[in-house]
Amino acid sequence: MKRMSCTGRMIRPFVQLLSSRYPGVVNASLEKFRGLTRVRRVDLLAAFETLEHWVKATGDEDLGLKAGALMCLGEGGVLEFALHSARCVREGMEVASKYAYLFSDALEPSLEVTGNRALIRLESKLPWPRAAADFTVSAWFTLHIRPQLMEAPEIEVWFAHEAPASREEHDRIFAPAKVKFGMPYYGFAFDAAWADSPLASADPALHAMHCAYLESLGANHSESRTLAPRVRELIARQMRRGRPTALTVARQLKISRRTLSRRLDEEGTSFKAQLDNLRCELALGFVASPQLPLMDISARLGFSRVQGFHRAFRRWTGQTPLQYRHTATQYQSVSAGA
Repeated sequence: MKRMSCTGRMIRPFVQLLSSRYPGVVNASLEKFRGLTRVRRVDLLAAFETLEHWVKATGDEDLGLKAGALMCLGEGGVLEFALHSARCVREGMEVASKYAYLFSDALEPSLEVTGNRALIRLESKLPWPRAAADFTVSAWFTLHIRPQLMEAPEIEVWFAHEAPASREEHDRIFAPAKVKFGMPYYGFAFDAAWADSPLASADPALHAMHCAYLESLGANHSESRTLAPRVRELIARQMRRGRPTALTVARQLKISRRTLSRRLDEEGTSFKAQLDNLRCELALGFVASPQLPLMDISARLGFSRVQGFHRAFRRWTGQTPLQYRHTATQYQSVSAGA
């Protein structure tokens, strides 16, 4: 069965940090990762579970932040080089969006411009523990935001989770940027003009070479995801008429339910995961629209009871629908007035 994976680039900084600051605390679980190379891939869910174990063993809630801050320029490999040699941040983010799976199958970075603010979104196809999210934000800031955008005014670092008891590490690592918690997603906000400003490190020839190499790496990254998009499309169609089921989707695909389950399993997903991901994506847009009653949203997403929708939404975002709506409304007001 093919599962989502990530490269050793995510695990190695944690091993380095734990070995230097917490010798003897998690030695047993560190041993299997000590010889891990930057390019070797490991099961992503297992990696997430290991990170949670390390946080619990050390009692250090900021473990991910500290590990990300250890990343040195060059640690991100060819993907990092492609972003730095790009003409501008926007061009670099197009490359990041296309090839981020070479670092992690779950990572989905993107750039959007809203008014006079540019937003870099760092999202995950799998629910990630705080240590993994913190690491991703911290590493991205260290490798990309600090060297490319620190002259831009009013940079913000966004965290989807609530503010911790102590934000000392956040203020230290991300200074002088402004850190904000309880945001709609993890990422960064900055002056939109800087999205297209020429980068000092831009080199068209090198950028083309790095992109060609990324393309060759992608060709060798043998993962098939051919059925999942079709299943997702059929789920979306069914959702407009009622509650989607695996049996109905299988019949539309002219395969048995068992075959559907097996083929999705081979692609590292399942009908339940596709349904849950689509519900989550739609819910975020619906809840951010204050004119839609939550009961209507629950029905649109195929929940038989609104309580089930509330539980699912808290699992997806860590917030209740009302809390998320309040945050999204505040952000929309700020963006409109900016």
